[in-house]
Amino acid sequence: MKPNMLLTVIAIFLNLFAINATQAQTTQPTNQHCDVLYAGQTTAVGSVCVTVNASDVNLDYLLIGDWKLTEAHAWIGDTLTGLPTNSGGNPQIGLFPYQASINSAAQYSFTIPISQLAVNADTFCNAEIFVAAHAVVTRTVAGGSGGSGGSGGSGDNDSGDDGKSDKSGKSGKSGKAGKSSSASKSSDSSASTGKGKTYNAVTSNSSSKSKSKASAKGGKTDQSGKSGKSGHSGKSGKSGKSGKSGKSGNQTGGGGSPSTQTESAWAGSMQIANGGSWARYFSFTNDFCVDPEEPVVVLPPSCFNVFGMGQPANAPVTVSSFTPVGVTDTNSAWLNTYSSSPVGYFSGDLIRGNGTIVGTFLAGLASSTEFAVELTLDSNASPSLKIHNANVYFDTAGGYQNVSPLNFGLPIAGNGTGSLSQTMSLVFAPEQMDTIVHAVVCSQGNE
Repeated sequence: MKPNMLLTVIAIFLNLFAINATQAQTTQPTNQHCDVLYAGQTTAVGSVCVTVNASDVNLDYLLIGDWKLTEAHAWIGDTLTGLPTNSGGNPQIGLFPYQASINSAAQYSFTIPISQLAVNADTFCNAEIFVAAHAVVTRTVAGGSGGSGGSGGSGDNDSGDDGKSDKSGKSGKSGKAGKSSSASKSSDSSASTGKGKTYNAVTSNSSSKSKSKASAKGGKTDQSGKSGKSGHSGKSGKSGKSGKSGKSGNQTGGGGSPSTQTESAWAGSMQIANGGSWARYFSFTNDFCVDPEEPVVVLPPSCFNVFGMGQPANAPVTVSSFTPVGVTDTNSAWLNTYSSSPVGYFSGDLIRGNGTIVGTFLAGLASSTEFAVELTLDSNASPSLKIHNANVYFDTAGGYQNVSPLNFGLPIAGNGTGSLSQTMSLVFAPEQMDTIVHAVVCSQGNE
């Protein structure tokens, strides 16, 4: 388990059990939001944490105690209208985009590129983000311990097109002394698809017969001990309705074998469908977006930044100005967009922050598989100038995001003169290309 997530889980459950906050010296990362994972509506079995990174989102299921994960289903979006639901508004976990079958693990993570989320990328930062995180959790119950009687079924009616349902409808039973608790008929645990899985009931060792002998003394008795009342199973075929919870026994019966308790679990406290199943979701404001720190171009003494502005009169090029990042002495830079057909160059001026033109450049395609750029400083400048280094960006038009020149992708070292050129091989030439030309220019004698 990642250290910061372990700390997060500890912090959440210290709060759940009313431990004084001053005793919990743990904090969750500033780019993370966590919510409690509840099994059977009320039992806290872990947490689900969402961590927003620069390019992806991590969704982590973290369980506590002896609870284990066997399935996980998740959906993330910026509006609940995109959540897969049936006609009654109950979620269909079989249609959730992120799913996993898990081999009884205490934790599981989905790593989801932001580009794949059901969100508007332009408004993702500072948007309200909704998370529907479902799980199937299990634990081993010691034989003859009385059991919990189950939760009476989640009634989530989470069936998707694959036939998977999160409606258990199966009620835990602890019958009167002298009779065995019996398992519900298969129709009680199926969703409307007819292929539902039972998630929310205790799986006992009794058979499907109405009466079963247990190993306790005194004749016939159920494994859950004395109860005196039997829970009723949920109605068959009814979606979104939970079965009634059985009364759990309070005395230890005969020594049976250990059994597996299986529960449906949801993270959060807000109900997805009013009047429907108990399925839940949680939300948070995505104020975690922070522009990454861009590296700054370090200028040697008597040096300055220049950017190239294409001249449409010389070639069919479209020029767009923008404020560059990663430079300290200019607020002016230009994105030059041109057609790669026919093969050829466009030209322009090299301009420093005060608006002075200090040279010219050529950029374009030397062939269908070669990009070339050439920079030439004004030979009449006084004092004379030389190119310390250059950085060139070129890619398919429309894909540029404002980054430091140090991240343009094509760095070119200076050669101690006022001219510099470079050729780069291409796999293919897109129909429209964007190019940005940057250079650090110095007075002769300064590096």
